[in-house]
Amino acid sequence: MRTFVIAQRIYDIMDYKYIPLRDWLLERDALSIRKLEDNCGIPKDTLRHFLNERRNFPEKHYRSLLKELVKYGFDQD
Repeated sequence: MRTFVIAQRIYDIMDYKYIPLRDWLLERDALSIRKLEDNCGIPKDTLRHFLNERRNFPEKHYRSLLKELVKYGFDQD
């Protein structure tokens, strides 16, 4: 029950546009989250915390992450 409440809470505050991004990343476990952070200039563990539903993804890093993920087949539409 506690996990559900935490998961529900993050989805309540998570911007809708981040949900497909999170789902896409979780489906591709061969991608290195740390390497993505390095390539995009995102602080260490920011993506990991986002994927583990510990915090929302910062808007200021959204564009650089999208630009990198398009190289791996992410469709932002």
